[in-house]
Amino acid sequence: MPVELNKCPNCNGKLEVIHSSKRLVCSFCGSEFALDEQTQKDIGDHPISKDWFIYEWDYKKLSESPKTKPVISSFVRGLNEYDSASALENYMRDYLMGFDEISANGIREDKMKGIVDRLSGSFQQGERVILYNDDGIFVHGKTGVVVTDKRTFFVEKKSFKDILHTAVPYINFGYSVGLPDVKLGEKYSNNIGTFNSHYDLQGTVAALICLLAFENRADRPKIRLTGTVD
Repeated sequence: MPVELNKCPNCNGKLEVIHSSKRLVCSFCGSEFALDEQTQKDIGDHPISKDWFIYEWDYKKLSESPKTKPVISSFVRGLNEYDSASALENYMRDYLMGFDEISANGIREDKMKGIVDRLSGSFQQGERVILYNDDGIFVHGKTGVVVTDKRTFFVEKKSFKDILHTAVPYINFGYSVGLPDVKLGEKYSNNIGTFNSHYDLQGTVAALICLLAFENRADRPKIRLTGTVD
């Protein structure tokens, strides 16, 4: 009997892919099913257990290229291992934010005061800053990326723009100017930053944005995952 990728034949519960063991497991009744070669091929570009995405990338190429592998692996791992934004945020704070360019509440908080004050008039009521990635070279605390629980801000010297997590139509994983990049809904802009070459954090922030997007609006459209790599 063929196994539908998203439905358990025993109880109609949702099946989740366990990539490490190449099996499907029902989250409701616990039934397990081995993946045959065709099924493994069918899910090859679909490595994330959550049903939130439309896959338009070449996952194998992105995950094998040294240009994008660290970001892709941390993005997929963050979504597969953490079921809530708060849990992933706690992991980030404990293990991935120990360097000067990153600020958050209680973590080098004084370094983000100026840019947060500048943006605060645009915040929704109760909106909370999760982290600030300072991309300044000679002048700090003026430009970069601010991620809140509602949106991502892209801040330049004289202007800024933002995109709500619930409104992100696609995420593109690529490589530019010698560095991997992750763009939110724009082909040539909205780069969440390289976090001073800390690519585990770069991919994890992209995963966090996805978790926040669906926690803030569970019925939002699926996010398209795209990729550009030579």
